[in-house]
Amino acid sequence: MRDMSEEITLTNSGDFQSTESQEFQTRSKRRFYPSQVTSLRLMIVVFLSVIVALGASLAVEKKKFQTDHTRCLDDWIGYQQKCFLFSENTTTWKMSQSFCASYQATLAVFNSTKELNFLKRYADHSHYWIGLSREEGTEWQWADGTIYNSRIKITGNGQYAYLHKNGISSSSSHLFQKWICSK
Repeated sequence: MRDMSEEITLTNSGDFQSTESQEFQTRSKRRFYPSQVTSLRLMIVVFLSVIVALGASLAVEKKKFQTDHTRCLDDWIGYQQKCFLFSENTTTWKMSQSFCASYQATLAVFNSTKELNFLKRYADHSHYWIGLSREEGTEWQWADGTIYNSRIKITGNGQYAYLHKNGISSSSSHLFQKWICSK
């Protein structure tokens, strides 16, 4: 049943139309003043500018994130701005160093306990030559010539160091082991 307060009128085409419908048509034909149009345009420009600025900011952050990662050759593993290669073959310390040099790398050099733990985690149950050696009666040196100054003890009496899951040990040059290159 219709509300009695609603007025019904006959339109030019002969149809009946309620007062409510006429008000809607009147409201939908509302005119905008030039100042309102200018304000609307300004809001649209500001909104689009914010979207463009956010897009540019995200693109910069994405590029920054991508450049934080070190690009490594296939089969090499990136960690803290370095690349490491864990061999699957075995050979002597000197031959391992020659292999690494063929890739413009050295036997693995680590500069922090964090890097050492990373290498140990990948070493699993194998022994890997690393870039530490010494002449009899001298200090341990890295393959790049710097003196080894870590608190991590190297066990054994050998001249060449190797990494295993429990730490670092040393051996003579004739032992065949896997190796880790770094660059």
